[in-house]
Order: sequence, then structure tokens, then C-alpha cells
Amino acid sequence: MQKNKVSLMYRVLTATLLGVIVGYLFMGHTDYVVVFGRVYANLLKAFVVPLLFFSIISTVSSLQSIEKLGKLGGRTIAVLALHNILGSVIAIVLGNIMKLGLNSDLTIDTAAEIAEVPPFYDVLVSFFPSNIANHIVENQIIPIVIFSIFVGIAMLKYNNKEEIQAFSNFIEAGNKVMNKLIGMVVTFTPYAVLALLANQVSTLDLSFVTSLLYLLLAIYIACLFHTFITSSLMVQLLGRINPLTFQRKFFPAWLIAFTTQSSIGTMPANIKAQEDMGTPTEIASFSASIGTTFGMPGCASIWPVLLAIFTINVLDIDFSITQYLVMIGSALLASLGTVGVPGTGTIQATALFAAMGLPVEMILVLSPIAGVADMARTSTNVHSAGSTGVIVAALQKELDLNKFNAKNIHSTEAIS
Repeated sequence: MQKNKVSLMYRVLTATLLGVIVGYLFMGHTDYVVVFGRVYANLLKAFVVPLLFFSIISTVSSLQSIEKLGKLGGRTIAVLALHNILGSVIAIVLGNIMKLGLNSDLTIDTAAEIAEVPPFYDVLVSFFPSNIANHIVENQIIPIVIFSIFVGIAMLKYNNKEEIQAFSNFIEAGNKVMNKLIGMVVTFTPYAVLALLANQVSTLDLSFVTSLLYLLLAIYIACLFHTFITSSLMVQLLGRINPLTFQRKFFPAWLIAFTTQSSIGTMPANIKAQEDMGTPTEIASFSASIGTTFGMPGCASIWPVLLAIFTINVLDIDFSITQYLVMIGSALLASLGTVGVPGTGTIQATALFAAMGLPVEMILVLSPIAGVADMARTSTNVHSAGSTGVIVAALQKELDLNKFNAKNIHSTEAIS
């Protein structure tokens, strides 16, 4: 299909169908099949830090002014925040329409251990780099982003550019090499999707009680609605561009996130998909990296809000409109206040439950569906970050509309 110039989207869709078939036919026996997908995911993760380092330094140093950096950051954060708020609204409306948790036989294990939510001031301090080598090893994105921004600002404000020309050339060359390398790896996307999806289907455990399956269904409905309906409206109303074109061209990156369940691992594909739609590299890399730690409507709004509504109905708690508004605000703050903490979905749910006075033990009771739900959550996060980059580029009149509207863009074939 690649030799015949079939687009990446159709190759990935074909791989998706084959993955489901293979997973079903070899139920419980895909250990060797999944190896390729895991190697692919590991390679993507391995290139995230150097990609961010070179890309962000190159981005900031080329912006010409601190004011332009502030405008890019402000618009990116605003659009990501809007994604989070709309995700919470969708979850609240859907959760109440479906009456999640009513007539459920679930009970709370009060002895269950739950992850501790760190104080906000500790989280704030953790944003800033302390040991850059340790941050790289731990894949802690925010400190790496801030470190790279500082280096870029120093280059931007350096008066005698000739004295740092060698370093500037190194950054630019590194940025080009990393983009070339990512393009080579992304070529194997359909094979990785087939392997990972086959394993997901093969190991899927549906032995949950009916109420948990109903909750899982709600999570998928909310995530897919936000991804394909809400985000499309945002792209059309804010970016003034064709949402169907965006959805078609970003679909491969969304599917990578769905199968790998890794926002960080999908970042290279996210950036590449935005670039292929005409988004400048600096905007694409900025929105993709910030989107792994802020906004995150899948993990930080839809997931914890639906868990909260489920708990409210199970315990027959009377919730007012004001309390739901507070819940929306708490979900937005949680997406910022739990950055860099392992087990993001659980921690963000814990933060929301603590803020709303709900028993956090219920999070563990509902944990059996977390793994299956994570495919929907992660892909929604990545999709929101990708649409944010395209929207910001359009708002700043920097989106290449000829490239965006071109019918035959092949993200992997274009890099050779």
C-alpha cells in the first residue's frame, strides 16, 4: 500500500481492521505479536526528549521577541483550558442523562489505599528544573520544556549572535535530524497499530459487573463526542478552517495514541501531523508538549467527572448546580496541579474527589475499567493538543492554508 502511495490514514485503518481480526483469532496468544508494537512505542518515547530539546530551543530562539513567546503561550494555554472545561460539561450532562451509578450494588472498601495528592506548592516547585539529567531519565516533560525555553530565551537575548553561531547551528542541525528520524520511525505506524490493537483485543477482559461496563460506555461516548464533535466545532469556530480536513489528517496520530495509550510517546506523531497540515513547527511542538501536561480533557475532566457522578449517584448525594460549576473549575485546576505525578488519571481523579468532598476510595473500586478506558482518555488528550496547535496557528495567521487544504499529504512519504 505504501509503494502504491496509499495515504497513511487508509493504511492505518487497514491495520486497525487486521488487528481486530488477529486479536480475535489468536485470543490470549498475542505475546509475540505485541513485541513489534512495544518496540515501536519505546522508540517514539526515546526520541521525545531530544525532539523537545532541539525543537523548543529552536522555536524560542527564532521568535524574535519575548512578546511573541508570551502570545503563543497564552493562546495555547487558553485553548487547552477550553478543551478541559468543555470535556467536564460533556461528562456532567452525559453522566446525568445516563444516570450512572443508580441502582448499583457497588460498595466502598474504606480500607483501600489511594494515591496521595501532592500539595500545589510542591507541584509548582517541581515544574522548574533541578537536575536536568534526572528529568530526562524520568521523562518529566515540564522541567525539560522550561529548561529548553530558558536556553532559547538566552539565545534570543544574546546581543552578539556571531559568538553563539556554532551553538545555533548545532541546535538547527539537531532539530532537522530529529525530524528526519521521527519521520523514519512513523513509517512503521500501521504495523505497530496492528500489533498493539491485536493484543488489546486478545487480552480484553469483559468480566465486569454491568454497572462498570455502563460507566465504561459513558467514558467512550464522552471521549469520542469531544474528539469528533466538540473539537470539530472548535476548529471551525475558532480556527475558521474545515474540521473534516483536520479530522482526516490527524486521525493516524489519534489512533497511535489510542493503541499505545501514551501521550508522551505519541508526541512525535502529533507534531508531525500538525506540520503536515501547515502548522509551523514552533507552534506544533509547543502545543503538543504542553498538551501532555495541561488541559487533558480525557484524563483530567471526562474521566474524573464521570467517576464523581457515578459516586454521587451510588451514595445518593444531592448535588447542586453550584457544586457542578465548582467541579468544572476543580477539574481544570487538577490538570495543572497534578503535572508530573505518576498515574495521572488516578491522581487527577483523586484531586477532584478530595476537592468535592467525595470518598476517594471509590476510585479504586472503579479501577478495573481504567486500563480499557485509558485508550479513550489518552487519544482524547492527544487529539485536543493537536487541534490546539492548528487552532493557534490559524488564530495567529500562520497556518499554511495551501498545505492544510492539499488533498494528498502523506506524512511519512514526504520525508525521504
